[in-house]
Amino acid sequence: MLRAMILIGAGWMAATAMATVVPFTEDFSADAANWRAGDEITGLDWVATGGPDGGAYASGTDNFVSAGPGDFRAPLKSSETFDSSGDALYGDWLSDGVTAVSLQVRHDAPMPLTYFARFATPVPGQGALALNFAPVLPNTWTEIVIPISPANPQFITFEASNFNTIFSNVQRLQVALEVPAALAGLDADFTFDVDKVTLVPEPATLGLMLLGLVGLRRRG
Repeated sequence: MLRAMILIGAGWMAATAMATVVPFTEDFSADAANWRAGDEITGLDWVATGGPDGGAYASGTDNFVSAGPGDFRAPLKSSETFDSSGDALYGDWLSDGVTAVSLQVRHDAPMPLTYFARFATPVPGQGALALNFAPVLPNTWTEIVIPISPANPQFITFEASNFNTIFSNVQRLQVALEVPAALAGLDADFTFDVDKVTLVPEPATLGLMLLGLVGLRRRG
């Protein structure tokens, strides 16, 4: 019985540790929060000022020297295996009530770039790729918003999986882009910035949280 209790307790703690934090915003206020570059080895740089609100953000570099036209690159990556954002971004988004993801991005390539966000499980080939319809202009902080719904037309593929499988076990979030023909093969480094990665709760949950804050204020 003691062994069973230990195993149950360990399982409960693991499940608790992996629960998504909703709402949550990664604003990189102190460091790059263990986000990594496209090679999944190099940590992103932390920049103290200059974000969309004037504050800190995370930044990395990438180049397209080995990329062809239309290839996908993911210069900004977070993962449960990296302990990115204290693992607050990972878990069962469907049960935890994540209804949308928003983030701010910026790049210094000499032309607009088409951005995507990829949400993936630990299993290779299980990923949801969401398109940001409007190209992101150079040197401009741009907000990307992705509703988490199977009806969202931004999801152009679920690879070898499906919506429910992926979003019930999100373990990776990657910021990706499509390499334009004009930049493919170019031997030049470009800078990619990210900030304000936000998980948006369902309205009912948000309303309860606001009511709770009002109650605390009244009791105070």
